[in-house]
Amino acid sequence: MEILFYFLISLIAILISCIIFSNSIEWLGARLNLSHGITGSVLAAVGTALPETIVPLVAIFWGINRENLVKVLQGDATTLNSVNQISLGAIIGAPFMLSTIAFFLIGLSSYVYFKSGRRKSEIIKVDKTVLERDLSFFIFVFSLAFLAVFLDNHIFHVSLSVLMIAVYLFYLYKTISEEGKGEFKGEELEENLDPFFLTKLIPNLKPSIFLISVQLVFSLVLLLFSAHHFVEVLQQISHKLSFPAFIISLLLTPIATELPEKFNSWMWIRQKKDTLAVGNVTGALVFQSTFPVSIGLLFTSWHITSPIFYTTFVFCLISAAIVLYASKKNKLTFKTFLLGGVFYLAYLGLVIYTQIK
Repeated sequence: MEILFYFLISLIAILISCIIFSNSIEWLGARLNLSHGITGSVLAAVGTALPETIVPLVAIFWGINRENLVKVLQGDATTLNSVNQISLGAIIGAPFMLSTIAFFLIGLSSYVYFKSGRRKSEIIKVDKTVLERDLSFFIFVFSLAFLAVFLDNHIFHVSLSVLMIAVYLFYLYKTISEEGKGEFKGEELEENLDPFFLTKLIPNLKPSIFLISVQLVFSLVLLLFSAHHFVEVLQQISHKLSFPAFIISLLLTPIATELPEKFNSWMWIRQKKDTLAVGNVTGALVFQSTFPVSIGLLFTSWHITSPIFYTTFVFCLISAAIVLYASKKNKLTFKTFLLGGVFYLAYLGLVIYTQIK
């Protein structure tokens, strides 16, 4: 019962931090006069990606002795097998959850609000420039990450990690330079903003960039603390299930660390801010497939032996490719995103089958 109590408390803390964070991001984007594409794909995506970036770093370096640190820095992580597997699972699990569960929740929320009459069309109206740019970058870099699994060469892994960082910097350049060139200029962001949260505590308070930054930092600190605590509780629960460390980390850790993207996107779909909702997820996909993957390439073995684990990469890439294809054909509806849930259930079924076989 005690573990369940801490589980619920940490989950509620994550939800509260998500709400405050999304409010801060919207106001910051408005004050900086940014489009929804940049607000969703860069500000929200990088901010909410911090927890899952920190998890593998903590797993690798927290409490490590000098001898093992040298081995890790030299690319020999096999001596720390449990830490190696947890780190791999957290890094690969993040884009897996985004391209399956997060996509599914976008489709589900759109469907729910369409059936309730809140949305007038089943079409998800996003800035195609933002969506197609994000998914094209993701498919390219995550395919390289998949290729690296089969090439056990430290020099190649180091070179590829440098390329990953360079690709993300180029992505940021493209995102900023293409602002305002797409179909959407921002969906009248300021006119649809929810009240600034600090003004609820202090009436007549003007949301300056400084106060927005204070609220944003507070939400991120709360988010990082609650997500980290949530992961610890999940690890205690998972210890009793006798599952491999990679599977537990892959399926459980991102549930906590990816909650911001999932719930922020649900809220933005409810508010008919589709570019923010989808860009938050696709932008996070680009970030998760570059910076955290570069950490994995540098400090883990980046080696997976079981064919069932290969399907993690395959399902991610197929799910992203389907959404990209639907966007190019102007057929992006909630049905497209609902397919993400099918891939997740298929993978979960395969994992359970292999464990009980």
